[in-house]
Amino acid sequence: MKSRVLIIKMNLLPWYNELDDFLEIHHSDFPGLVRDQIAAIGEYSIDFISRFETRLRQINETTS
Repeated sequence: MKSRVLIIKMNLLPWYNELDDFLEIHHSDFPGLVRDQIAAIGEYSIDFISRFETRLRQINETTS
């Protein structure tokens, strides 16, 4: 099964929580369009984050 990758060409480091390795997308200053894109993929993991780009990988739920 392929997982979806979302590439965001924006600096999201101000909302990155390094201790928990997640983005604080519910912060009032977080860009709304990006929040909507992230919400559309559901649960995700951060593959890469820099000042120029963020790559998120959708976490697929597997069923047995």
